[in-house]
Amino acid sequence: MIFSPRLPLKVIVMWCRALKHGLGIGMSPVKIFRQQAKSGPAAAQALATTIAERLAKGSSLENALILDRSKFPPLMIEFVAVGEKTGRLTETFGELERYFEQSVSSRKMFHSSLVWPGFMYVSAFCVIAMMLLILGMLAPAGGGGFNPLGKTLSGPRGAAIVLFVGFGFGAFVILSYLYLRDNDPLRAKFEAVALHIPGLDSCFRAFALQRFSMALHMTSEAGMNADVSLGYSFRATTNGAYLACSDSVVKQLQGGRAIDKAMSGCPRKIFPEEFLDSVSVGVVSGTLAEVMARQSEHYREESSRKLKFLTTLAGGLVYAMVGLMVIVMIVRILMSIGAVYDDALKGV
Repeated sequence: MIFSPRLPLKVIVMWCRALKHGLGIGMSPVKIFRQQAKSGPAAAQALATTIAERLAKGSSLENALILDRSKFPPLMIEFVAVGEKTGRLTETFGELERYFEQSVSSRKMFHSSLVWPGFMYVSAFCVIAMMLLILGMLAPAGGGGFNPLGKTLSGPRGAAIVLFVGFGFGAFVILSYLYLRDNDPLRAKFEAVALHIPGLDSCFRAFALQRFSMALHMTSEAGMNADVSLGYSFRATTNGAYLACSDSVVKQLQGGRAIDKAMSGCPRKIFPEEFLDSVSVGVVSGTLAEVMARQSEHYREESSRKLKFLTTLAGGLVYAMVGLMVIVMIVRILMSIGAVYDDALKGV
């Protein structure tokens, strides 16, 4: 999954924009995908041709995409299903375009903010390796010399070990991030666990509630049954903790319980008190769709703020690691200087 078959988010945004515009002026999905196969993003032209052929044979858009679901974000599949069942595909692709545009800009911000900490990390290991190499070259031919990290980590061999460990660990972190980002089941479990980690819980709850509110707004506005509406909304979060609550809430709704009462049985880590209060207001006043639209916008802004916090946290961890290495090196150098001084006194 590291080399994921998933389409780049930029391509997804372009497709959502084309579908929103095309459907808005009355074009059929078949014609839109045929246009994308000719003049759309080069990376997705072959897939657009395949989807157009499926649609031309009478397949629904949801089924046409599901056959290649590994190439699409799970949220897109879920929302297309909602859009088709409610007859609101134009609005659906408009919402998806906004959401994925925000995701693209958020990723750019996250990656760009880690460039300088990453440069500091690489520089620290390069400086340490160079120091070990130079000290090893200056050591006497018979052994000994000034080895602040010990004889094992000295000279060319020590420099190579330091570079291997530093770059190996960095590569492991980057590849783990890419794997987690594109592995939907694993990411759902990770986001569920993150809800129980102080500092991270509010971040990932905001991400999930934005998606939940957006789906509940669309399904409620289309007049779908409460149990079906909530089922789609839970799946739209793509968070394991929310998915685990879905069946219980849906069964209560099918038993005749109100939406706000059924959701109140979920842990507060999932639905905070203020969110449940807003749902209750929407249910009582009959304006759940409008309330969820405002909640979706609120959590969209909240997600952006929380992402800045995650970025700061990630950069701080890198700086802390570099600082720790510098402190260790200074302590080791001072200890080595003391050992050399003691040896000189003994010789005298």
